[in-house]
Amino acid sequence: MSSIMKGDVLYSSVGISFWGGIDPLTGNVIDTTHPLHGECISNKILVIPSGRGSCTGSQVMLELILNGKAPRAIILRDPDSILCTGAIIAEEFFHDECKENIPIISAIGEDNFTKLLDDKYDSLSIEVLCEEDICIHNGEDEILAKDLLKLKNTVGTQHVTTSKAEELALQTIKRVASISNTKDMIPISSAHIDAVTYIGQGGLRFVKKLVELGGKVKVNTTLNSQSCDRRRWKELGVDESLAHNANSIGDSYLDLGCELSFTCAPYLLASKPKKGDNICWGESNAVVYSNSVIGARTEKYADYFDICAAICGVVPNTGVHIEENRAPTIVIDATTLIQNLLPSIKANNDLSYDKQGFDSFFPTIGWICGYLSNGGIPLILGFDQLPAVSNDNLKAFCSSYGTTGSSPLFHMAQITPEAMDNITVNTMIDNCDDKYVEVTKEDLCNAYETLDSGNENDISLVALGNPHLRYVIIFHHMQSSPSLRFKLTSSISFSVDELAKLSELIEYDDRPKHESVKVMATLGRHVQSIGNDLGYIQKLESFGVELVNDTCWCMLLDPPIIPSNPNSTILTNSGKYSHYGPGLNNRNMRFGSMYDCISAAKSGKLSSGSSLPQWLRRSFSTHQIIRTIKTII
Repeated sequence: MSSIMKGDVLYSSVGISFWGGIDPLTGNVIDTTHPLHGECISNKILVIPSGRGSCTGSQVMLELILNGKAPRAIILRDPDSILCTGAIIAEEFFHDECKENIPIISAIGEDNFTKLLDDKYDSLSIEVLCEEDICIHNGEDEILAKDLLKLKNTVGTQHVTTSKAEELALQTIKRVASISNTKDMIPISSAHIDAVTYIGQGGLRFVKKLVELGGKVKVNTTLNSQSCDRRRWKELGVDESLAHNANSIGDSYLDLGCELSFTCAPYLLASKPKKGDNICWGESNAVVYSNSVIGARTEKYADYFDICAAICGVVPNTGVHIEENRAPTIVIDATTLIQNLLPSIKANNDLSYDKQGFDSFFPTIGWICGYLSNGGIPLILGFDQLPAVSNDNLKAFCSSYGTTGSSPLFHMAQITPEAMDNITVNTMIDNCDDKYVEVTKEDLCNAYETLDSGNENDISLVALGNPHLRYVIIFHHMQSSPSLRFKLTSSISFSVDELAKLSELIEYDDRPKHESVKVMATLGRHVQSIGNDLGYIQKLESFGVELVNDTCWCMLLDPPIIPSNPNSTILTNSGKYSHYGPGLNNRNMRFGSMYDCISAAKSGKLSSGSSLPQWLRRSFSTHQIIRTIKTII
């Protein structure tokens, strides 16, 4: 017998990251860059193309359901396993207490989605026809669809479980696999757990239940940043209740057999995957980096799914695990932009860091490329014109791309490993047909101004390390220190390094840190240890940089770590933190280069006379750009 549900509708043509975009306690949209900012999704029908950004959207979905603040239905253009995972976990682990709060989640395809957006009725009716079939009544029109949470199991695995925890984990994996109609499982070599953050009691109860039911990981499993520095939380002024809950989650994942890593940049660890490895990683920047820069294979796996896969050692054989699904579907062309915007940058061998702040180019264009990809896998053109694109540049690009994009992968012509030769690139371009978009200077200006959303030049906090800072391994260091050579052999990198560059910028002149500015940097314990051996940590601490481990800026949301004055201003070089910060911490956010950050730390002010950096100012003519760049070379 059918039942009908009717509700008021919120429409948007822009996907939204539930984490950093929606308050799990209220259902309010807090992403200041989103068209629905200020609206409340609770008890509404939400019509969006997809989720985007963070893998932690599943955590927010679970908390919304447990708090009774979830939407009644989510109608998508494209299937979204991250949003579905949060609801599946609610059903599998907390069914009795929240069964009335589980939303209908359906994906209706581009044509039907466009029709809904064009009509924009104030309310919609959704008729449940049977277990998985629904009918969406859009005025006089009817759209037949499936409830993605009710799909029949499609997986024929013979996987043998050894605990109740593994049994529940496998059931979760099978249900998520059904969303993509996947029938096969494949083994993974490693996992990275994003669900270690604390955003509510649901996530803590979930992992404790896995421990109680005998769960243990079967593959090498690293942990993402948790919600506080595990050792220095009291010294940093973190609320005791938050620290207790955050450390309890971390302890529980360690009890499951995960590695004590607590970093949002697992690709910096010695255990990082190789090209072609099938892995299960959460954390959006890490997923994008591992797929695109390393060439490993992972979907953008939802929080909670990640630990389920680690316990079972398998994932569905779907998405970008399959060779043909890694092909680009849209061309994003930055060739003319780079030619015209930076005509003489090729003369600058120190591309990543200069007084013009060109390192801020990479998070800015990463943010707009994620947005322009519109759910597809892009082939990005034009970066091969630059004299060098370092791993640090790509890390910054991936972090911002993962914030606005929903796909787990991009290709960059002549830069990333699967798009290195001209024949491959030309074939990719041909296969994208007419799906082509050009990045303009106007696009880049708008992206920068969106990230640099604050309007105050007086800086209270300089926030560095989102994702976590990198270390450098320079050959002469290895020659001079046999112990360092032994310690670093498995994780060698010859790119420009953030710790080294921070030290150089601090020593650029003899000005001390301004007394009114706090400078903090988040980094993994392993990076801090190596940086200490190389002498960088002592230089940073002497200047006044406070170093924080185990967590990163998207989890550091409260005073005294951030300024207590709500009108104060935070300056960061992170595109990700610039995007999420205003909604998470309610402070003014300024965005700039690493040079801008250290200069402001010394002067107390963001010194730029314009909201745009010199390399991007609209008033620059080509001759002015050439003259300015030659001046600093």
